[in-house]
Amino acid sequence: MKSREHIDPIFERLFSKISPKIADSFTDEQLKAIQRGFGSQAGSRHSLDIRVSVPIPGLRFYLVLLAGSERRSQQRLQNEKGRYPLFNAGNIIFLTGFLTILLSCSFTIFPFLWSSLTSLASFTSISTSPYPTSIPWIFDKSECEHTNRTWRNQKCWDEQHSPMF
Repeated sequence: MKSREHIDPIFERLFSKISPKIADSFTDEQLKAIQRGFGSQAGSRHSLDIRVSVPIPGLRFYLVLLAGSERRSQQRLQNEKGRYPLFNAGNIIFLTGFLTILLSCSFTIFPFLWSSLTSLASFTSISTSPYPTSIPWIFDKSECEHTNRTWRNQKCWDEQHSPMF
């Protein structure tokens, strides 16, 4: 087999599946062209690239989620549409299960968030509004009125007391 320097691991794995007789028939120019073809795909990364092995006992299962800008040609899109249809049995089962889990979680989470937000909003509006309160350290009418407060029922009242004070 000819010497190949700086080989892409994917190219190496695929190239190792070719019989040695055919692999030795490639010229150096052909090998370099094939390597360039593999190298051009190695640099194209997806904006979102999540690859997870899912630990399900007794099953070898993985999940891949890829997203990014569309760079495939219209011809390739048409070919892949036929090879990888969106609506097949596996995809429908997965999407149904995923949407069921998402819906059931939303029935649990949204009421909790709603009640938290409404209670926070009502607490904020009540607690920041000024309301009357008595001032415990003022004991006579003249001192109370001197501070622009109201004397009522033998107590000094501040009509604009802020709870944030």
